[in-house]
Amino acid sequence: MIKPIVPGSRFLFFYSKIGDFFTEAEMLGDMTSAQSVKVRTRVGRNEIRSVLEDIQRIPSIHAKWLNTLSLLEHIGARKIHASQTGISISEMVLRHASEEARHAAFFKKLALKVGSEEFSSYEEASLLAGNSAVMYFQRLDSLVNRSLSSETFALGKRKLLCYLYVTKLIEERAGLVYEEYEQALSSSESGISLKSIIKEEEAHLQEMNFHLQDSDPKFSERTDYFREKESMFFSKFFGTLRNLVPKNS
Repeated sequence: MIKPIVPGSRFLFFYSKIGDFFTEAEMLGDMTSAQSVKVRTRVGRNEIRSVLEDIQRIPSIHAKWLNTLSLLEHIGARKIHASQTGISISEMVLRHASEEARHAAFFKKLALKVGSEEFSSYEEASLLAGNSAVMYFQRLDSLVNRSLSSETFALGKRKLLCYLYVTKLIEERAGLVYEEYEQALSSSESGISLKSIIKEEEAHLQEMNFHLQDSDPKFSERTDYFREKESMFFSKFFGTLRNLVPKNS
């Protein structure tokens, strides 16, 4: 049995697990999987834009959001390095990992600019819905891994497919969120632009789709299933995020 986690230590626990897959037992408690929680499975663009507009109106909250985006990009880079190892690692994987790390640095620099030195780390207090953000990523990673593990893929093939599918799903979500965030930033004349990051994320997505279509005969049906689950996980994260952001009156 998994020992109870001391209150206040959850973020450190889940952060330390980056690069690993969760067992079902580790997903219990108030981190219960989204399947057992009633959440809306779709969050519309307008709702996302509205929350992002509210976030960037308050510098202290905006800095936390930027730091959270930095963390998520950092998680992506770490997971790539953790799952894609050995002598057969490709240029695409190396490039993708380096670009995710660069995106993490980009958002970290903005968090420090909008906020202060308190955002120099990923301490829980410097993040916006930090636990939920990490769990969104971990749930998705574990779901894909469990699903692919139920089939007879060789270990190397399964790890590659897991990387490709998780990246695809994350890039699809990031593309939507970053597009709405770019619009909110542009409307407020913040001087911040995400256009170069959006372009790179689109390129990542195209690469993932190309390799998945070539590598997995069940690409279409598996994509539909994973997208449905990702939508549930994101809805849970977004609900937590929305509740932490004061609405513009």
